[in-house]
Amino acid sequence: MLFGRKKKVDLADLTLEELRFSTEDLFVLLNGYDGCAVVVNPFKLRLDLVEEKKPERGPWRRAVVDRLAPSGWVDEEGNPNPELERALRALGQMGVGIADKPASRERTMGVTLGAEGACGVVPAPGGGWQLRPFPEDRSLWPARFREIFVPRRYPFAAAERGGHVSFAEEGNEGEAFGRALAQGDEAMLAVIARRKGVDPEPAIRLSTYMRGGYRGFKAYVQDMTEVEPSYEMGWRWPDGGHGKLRMRQLVAVSKAGALLSFCNAWHEGISLSLDDPDGEWKRKTAFTSIDFYPSGDLFEALLDIPDYPK
Repeated sequence: MLFGRKKKVDLADLTLEELRFSTEDLFVLLNGYDGCAVVVNPFKLRLDLVEEKKPERGPWRRAVVDRLAPSGWVDEEGNPNPELERALRALGQMGVGIADKPASRERTMGVTLGAEGACGVVPAPGGGWQLRPFPEDRSLWPARFREIFVPRRYPFAAAERGGHVSFAEEGNEGEAFGRALAQGDEAMLAVIARRKGVDPEPAIRLSTYMRGGYRGFKAYVQDMTEVEPSYEMGWRWPDGGHGKLRMRQLVAVSKAGALLSFCNAWHEGISLSLDDPDGEWKRKTAFTSIDFYPSGDLFEALLDIPDYPK
């Protein structure tokens, strides 16, 4: 008798949320990137080798079929059943993606939302990934989001008052504002805020949390609803596409109900091409934004990607 052998699990007995997928599995099933770029991105797959050897058409697809077809999750050609297809369609859509880290290589979970519904992806116990489809009733999405981005790790209080101010990167006003926040220089904050035509009180209040340095949780949000991805390599590649992309890398000042964001947003006069080898698009669309949210609703706040400042 052998000891320690694990009992083989019949995948037909598992719920969708209990299924485990590898990065390669999801690349095959999604035909490219996931909408929040958590699972499939240049740091999770060797995309140069994918382009050269096209394993998604051969061994990776066969592995998906061999494992999932006997239990009915996919058919003999690798097409998902309706339940799995609904979740994949939502996760892979060109919508709004929220990830837990700005850096692609560090992302461990995320959510994609849009016209096709919403779905999250989280680490699976023991390795790989699990899907977290959202209900069709969109009024339940904030609560479902908070089951993934749990309040214990991602706290967010209600701001006393709303507020917004942003600074284009061409000048140094944003840097001066950042220094004033960190140093608690209320006079400088007031001067800059009034120059921007905004109430200085929220910024002065925020500086009380920022003095001496502040380490809040980080996140990344990108809006690709007006982006057409590239399929030049045979699979969906948003970074090679074109359109009106908007994104924000943020640090939350949780007790103040505030988000400090380093943003990029397409605006008039900028190319629609997202192929940006020399960084020109990123430089010309970059700005800093400080936003306060009286609702205390993190889901609502993250979806509020600012426009490029006029």
